[in-house]
Amino acid sequence: MGLPGYHMRILRVNLSTGRVRVEEPRVEDLELFIGGKALAYLYAYREIPPGTDPLSPSNKLYFFTGPFSALVPGASKVTVMAKSPLTRLLTDSHAGDYFGPSLRKAGYDGLVVEGASKDPVYLYIDSRGAEVRGAERIWGKTTREAIDAVKRETSAKASVAAIGPAGERLVRIANIIFDYERAAGRGGLGAVMGSKKLKAIAVLGDGSPPRPADPERLQAEGEKWYNYFATSPRYSDIREYGTTNGLLYSAALGMSPAYNFETPSIPEDLAAKLAGDSIKEVEVDPPWYIHGASCPVKCARYTEALYKGLRFRVKPEYENLAMLGAATGVFDRDAVLYFNRLVNDMGLDSISTGNVIGWLLELVERGLIGEEELGFKARGFGDAEAVERLIRLIAERRGIGAILAEGVKRASEILGRGADLAVHVKGLEAPAWDPRGRRGLAVSYATADVGASHLRGWPSTRDPPSAGPAREVVESMARNRDDDALRDSLSLCRFVSYPSEAIPPLYKLVTGLERGLNDLYKAPQRAEALARIHAALDWLVPPIHDDVPPKWMKGQPTGPLKGVAAFLDERDKREAIREYYRIRGWHEILGVPKPETMEELGLPWARGDAERALRTVEERLRAAGIELG
Repeated sequence: MGLPGYHMRILRVNLSTGRVRVEEPRVEDLELFIGGKALAYLYAYREIPPGTDPLSPSNKLYFFTGPFSALVPGASKVTVMAKSPLTRLLTDSHAGDYFGPSLRKAGYDGLVVEGASKDPVYLYIDSRGAEVRGAERIWGKTTREAIDAVKRETSAKASVAAIGPAGERLVRIANIIFDYERAAGRGGLGAVMGSKKLKAIAVLGDGSPPRPADPERLQAEGEKWYNYFATSPRYSDIREYGTTNGLLYSAALGMSPAYNFETPSIPEDLAAKLAGDSIKEVEVDPPWYIHGASCPVKCARYTEALYKGLRFRVKPEYENLAMLGAATGVFDRDAVLYFNRLVNDMGLDSISTGNVIGWLLELVERGLIGEEELGFKARGFGDAEAVERLIRLIAERRGIGAILAEGVKRASEILGRGADLAVHVKGLEAPAWDPRGRRGLAVSYATADVGASHLRGWPSTRDPPSAGPAREVVESMARNRDDDALRDSLSLCRFVSYPSEAIPPLYKLVTGLERGLNDLYKAPQRAEALARIHAALDWLVPPIHDDVPPKWMKGQPTGPLKGVAAFLDERDKREAIREYYRIRGWHEILGVPKPETMEELGLPWARGDAERALRTVEERLRAAGIELG
């Protein structure tokens, strides 16, 4: 039995044995979890036991598409899922454009990679099947060199995901680069590929996407929405600048990560050095494949710049510019663009890399680390030479870079200093949005299943956005979290932002299933509940770990929001987080889904796990001498 909008084919590759097989997903799983992000969490929950070493062959890597992929304009995303070597939590990250639709056109809804090869390999997939091939000759190469080599050996039209030297060296902030510039960046998933000796995955989409329930009406609706997004004035800014204008917005709102989150409000003229018009001065036409045929917005900006006599191309985004630039205090546009190119080639998460380097430079500023430990002389914030050197040292795991390669939380523990300056949640480095400028965003960071992510829901805004108790906007944040996660499950790009009410009719045209929006939101709610249970059975103690870094509990030091913190006080923080637990049907103090909640979500088989997770968290709290209440 099948379901329209799906091939009903999941490709599973065991690198330990070399076995390749195709399995059929269960229809009830697709109906409950849809695809993409939510379905990946279900698979990971079932197949990766709590306590699994993220860098062992027992960890698994999932590349899942959603039912809209290759069928609906803007459905370009692929979900990548594994247990994170950085946080030890089940973690999803998403890459756009070409890989997901190619996987669908090759005849698969998803790919599962398990086991580990003894020697370097890459995987080639097309409509005829999949093959594991030797990769010794490209091991040690940059992502760009590896992608070039794999395309020469397979097809110029193949979409290739690859790791760089950072992933090979098991750097915990290593990412996976897709087609040179797109990244599944968060959580160190590149290190998981490296632990499996998997250098790359090439997919040639030489077949057709699955047949939807109503192809004629879907085509008509697709054309309507494509034209809307391509012409509507509402999307003119993102069509013009992509996300590169972000630093102007975050600086004005008091939300920038400047100087390791020390200065959320920075002058407009300083922010403009790393923003839209400055980037457009060096903008060039992108390669043919960068947007994909289905993208009506085409927001990706490609640039060509010159740094130290080297001419190079790169596709910057706000997070790259803000974290590699503003967070490190470097506002030299061409230098920051070069850092962006370098982290892509090395296979490093630009967010985590900028975060951990910004943290180290603050230690330098404060006299907490010197030349002897660093191995070179650094001036502190704004030292472009130091940033470039540190990127290379991290990717190569050399010198001080070997410590930073562990991520900012572990680095502060190894050095024995700077923990109060480290900006992370649950070990995941914070992205380029300081929540002190928008009351309630810190609740999203604190409760996110993966750690500090700006993609786990934003609260509704007030006037001013930093006003009032955080608890009052938690419900709006939870709703936005559901909405964003639903789009991730369908494979929709966040920047092709269909109105929420448009999604159920499109879902019906693709799958033939009649679902209301609230019913569709239950899919990501199920996934989040499973992630929370899994984390609690592994190591998470929500009343302790659902927290934000000390910096965010202090008032902004300067600017129009001087004195404003992420929460009014500790009580406001505790009440807001518990409000989120209540909304989700979790234990109000322990922060774990109640057994009856799993029943209500249609997952009675997880009731026993929820009961065990509640007992486990309570026992850990009592063992730590922490009273409930």
